[in-house]
Parts: sequence; C-alpha cells; structure tokens
Amino acid sequence: MADRPRPLSATFHVGESCAFADGPGVWPITRGQRERTVGLGWQFTSLDAALSAEKQANDIAELVEWRVDALTAYTLDTTLAEPGYERARAAGIPVVTFGSESPSAVAVIRQRVDSALCAANAAAYLAARVRHARVLVIGGPPIPALAARTRHFLDAATRAGLQVVAHEDNIGDIEETARPIVQRLLDDHPDIDAIWCFNDYTALAAGTELRRRGRPVQSGSQAGVIVSGIGGIPAMIEAIRRGRATFTYDSRPVDAGRAAIDVLEAFLVRHEKPQRELWVDFARHDLSNLDAYVSWGER
Repeated sequence: MADRPRPLSATFHVGESCAFADGPGVWPITRGQRERTVGLGWQFTSLDAALSAEKQANDIAELVEWRVDALTAYTLDTTLAEPGYERARAAGIPVVTFGSESPSAVAVIRQRVDSALCAANAAAYLAARVRHARVLVIGGPPIPALAARTRHFLDAATRAGLQVVAHEDNIGDIEETARPIVQRLLDDHPDIDAIWCFNDYTALAAGTELRRRGRPVQSGSQAGVIVSGIGGIPAMIEAIRRGRATFTYDSRPVDAGRAAIDVLEAFLVRHEKPQRELWVDFARHDLSNLDAYVSWGER
C-alpha cells in the first residue's frame, strides 16, 4: 500500500470506510462528513467498500497505514472490521462508527430510524389505519444497522397486531434490485394492506409496481395499499405528493455524517471526551406535513 501524504493545507485528515457509495442511506453520511471537514479546512478521504465486508476490512487497514488522523466507518461486518479498528486505536487514531458498536470506537453515531422507537411508530401508523393489516416486509442488506431496522419492525408489527404475510430482503439496496422482489411478493400475496420497506428506493419500487397493476396507494384521503419507506429522499417526498407512496421517515443521514466530524473536532482539537452514543432523530412525513420537509441539499 502506498503512502498518502497529507497536503500542507489540511489540519487533520479523516479517512472513511464507506459501506456502499451508491447506497441511498449511506452516501449522504459521506456527504455530511465531507461538507463538515471542508468547512473546518481538513482533508477527507472516503474508500468505497461496495457492500463487501472483506474489502472494508482491507480499506480500514489501508487508512490506518496511511496514518490518517481519524477513522470513520459504517460497519458491514463487526467481526471482520474490528481488528482494523483495534489497530487504529493502538496507533492513536480515534474511530467513530455509524450504527454499530465497537469497543475500539470513541463514539457511535446512531440513527433512530434503526431503533425500536421508529419501528413502533410505523407499526402504530399502520394499525391505526387498518386493523390487523396484512403486511409485506422488505428488508435490506445484512448490515448490522439495517438488520436491526427490519428486526425491530417485525417485533413491533407483532405487538401491534399486524399480520406479516411475507418477508424478503433487498440485498442490492437500490430500486432496481427491489423491483423483482416486489413483483414476486405481490404475485404470491396480492391481497395485502401495506408494504413496509427498509428504505425509500424499495418503497418507490413498491409504489411503481402497485401502479402498474392498477392498485391504488393510500395517500391522504385516497384509499389503497399503504407504502412506507425510510430515508426522506426528495424522490420519495415527490411520490407521496403524487399519491404513489404513503409515508417515509427522514433518517437525516447528512446530519449523522456531520455529527461524526463534530465528535472528532471536539476530540482532536479541544481534547474533549465524547458521549459514547449520539442519536440522530427521525421525522415522519406523509401528505399531511410535506410542507415541513426540507431536502438534504438545502439544510
């Protein structure tokens, strides 16, 4: 691995192991970090693991070898990543992780969309509109934070009296890989009341497939299948506005990225010990409150 010299203009160099640069819930975290480091006059390097836990482990090792001043990562596999985090800590490189615990990290940034609180909110939303609703559940890749997101919803659905008729995961994470999953699930279970999706791109695929089949989507006073997502991307907000999706949760990923750099700025510059966990809250949006939505790029 080649050395990566630090430009003279950079006060600190933050290296990120990005789980998936094309991932809709991940790249905005990178964006938040990049914006904040630029504002501080720091250098920021992001290496894309492309959903490969093995590549992420190698990327972490490479960033440690470059002697970055700090390391951040959205962990794909805690077992494979932890040796790299341990080497970083031994080298005096503070580590901040997103969504998953590490004994080597100085702090963990968590998004409440991955928590039991958000899952209970979604389950209650469905139960209030359709008693004992029949629900299709589409989870995501086997990343710790995303797996927890789906697991919490399945638990909350049971407690709320919902009927989960089928569960499948969109390992590819994007709309294109969600489409055949939605088609197959609707072929097997056409008589459903709701589709819970782990992210907005999967929800967009669900809304598109329902529309192709002539099935209305519930939106405002319009009756139909409830389609929910998580992310708060502009395309999902527009889909809700057009009656092609029902609701979403703004996960505030850009805020999560900025929070990681704020932790490191306090740690590296002011030598302050950070809180062990920092939570980034969510906001639910449906047709009733879209006016309150502000896109990530305008915040």
